[in-house]
Amino acid sequence: MMRIPPLFCVLAAFGLAVPAPHDAHAAGTVPIRPDLAGAGWQMLSFSGIPETTFTASDDGVMDVTADRSSSVLYLKIADDPQPVRRLSWQWRVADPLPATDLSKTDGDDRMLSLYVAFSDGSLVSKAKAMMSPLAAGNVINYVWGGTRALDMPHPHFPDSGRLIVIRTADAPLGQWITESVDLAADYERAFGRPAPGVAYIGISGDADDLGRVSKASIRDIRFDCIEVRVACAGNQP
Repeated sequence: MMRIPPLFCVLAAFGLAVPAPHDAHAAGTVPIRPDLAGAGWQMLSFSGIPETTFTASDDGVMDVTADRSSSVLYLKIADDPQPVRRLSWQWRVADPLPATDLSKTDGDDRMLSLYVAFSDGSLVSKAKAMMSPLAAGNVINYVWGGTRALDMPHPHFPDSGRLIVIRTADAPLGQWITESVDLAADYERAFGRPAPGVAYIGISGDADDLGRVSKASIRDIRFDCIEVRVACAGNQP
């Protein structure tokens, strides 16, 4: 289960250590390499819940092992949110979890989640991000898991999040599946206005409620920008 701290904690975040800024990562493929921390990835953990294990290989594959655990490994895309049209990636599940009802906040384990956090770049948004990258602005959560396809307000943060189940728990195992989503269209449909820039991306494995172990992998996460301000996927010089 993913638990987002209440927003009244934002002010308290000013007294916490703030992660060092990173260079922009919106240049095509999101960096995945053995030194994940060196590539800018950081862990968002939840009180009282063990952290999921994230490891990466030289071939750009991130393995996600949720052993009765839940956490989010996240990456800042850029100090200035980047305008993005599409997002694509490949993912694979080796050891699955039983199907759960992801429309509820309890018992909602899933094999893999990919979070995209948007931001208008304002000081308020940056202050919220100090508490949690998923609080910077509205969030779209693409999921592998659950009993059925869903496209609905996120149960854990319905006012600022969208849950979209792309693959259910009975999807084929042990093979790479390619996904491509229209971020701009999904955002406008979910929140009723054009999408601002992307600030963070996050990966999660969640198996704390079921007390089980799941193993999955993700690779080749690519952005396609609306504006050619950086060399995004499909806009290489």
